Amino acid sequence: MLDVTGFVLTQNNERTLKACLDSIGWCDEIIVVDSFSTDSTPEIARSYPKVRFLQHEYENYMEQRLWGIPQVSTKWTFTLDSDEVCSDPLREKIIEILKSGDETHDGYLFLIRTQIFGKLLKHQDLLSSRGKRLVMTKHAIRYWRPARVHAQLRLDNKKEMPAKYYIIHNPIGSFTDHFRKMARYTRWQAQDMFDAGKRARWWHFTLRPIGKFLQFYIIKGGFRDGIEGLVVCALGAVNVAMKHIILAEMNHEAGRD
Repeated sequence: MLDVTGFVLTQNNERTLKACLDSIGWCDEIIVVDSFSTDSTPEIARSYPKVRFLQHEYENYMEQRLWGIPQVSTKWTFTLDSDEVCSDPLREKIIEILKSGDETHDGYLFLIRTQIFGKLLKHQDLLSSRGKRLVMTKHAIRYWRPARVHAQLRLDNKKEMPAKYYIIHNPIGSFTDHFRKMARYTRWQAQDMFDAGKRARWWHFTLRPIGKFLQFYIIKGGFRDGIEGLVVCALGAVNVAMKHIILAEMNHEAGRD
């Protein structure tokens, strides 16, 4: 027994859920927290003997985790979103960490790499980030920096792992679905900025998206990943523009300058 639970949040992710769950079959238990999916997500999750399937109405990213993590009974929690996969090298490294019994660190950060059109982007500095995914469960609901999207867990003694141990993020099935998701996420991001009293200026949805694109496509080398790199960098720029346009709308409706 490794004393670890795989923890997965999902909603209408029948496209990627099976690959996600297959990649964490080595966990002692898997908890799937579903936001009342209307596709075959519940049936897929329930078909796995190790899965404990729970449903909870989605409020935001942070609240969903805060509701679900207390259901975990193991010492460690390994978290994936349902459009992510634990790579083979990462699986072996986590098993090594857990078998060692080393509790020096309360959490580990792993690289998250993007896969698009079936291609894993080679240039890890493109849009890759690092996430605190293997965490001692007793710390997994503490010290959250509140946010509707990309809320962050604060850990006192975390360790950043080498880039060869990575999570694969596969966010795009169809662009129709992706733009629906982007519309939802950018509104949440705009709401966070609005609540913080931020204003949207014209350069935020004109010059800033252009700068974002050039930063990742030229300076950080997205062009080296061909059409896939171009698409990811363009979507990043669109995201910046959308959230600031929505913020401007919120400011206008609130009577702010």
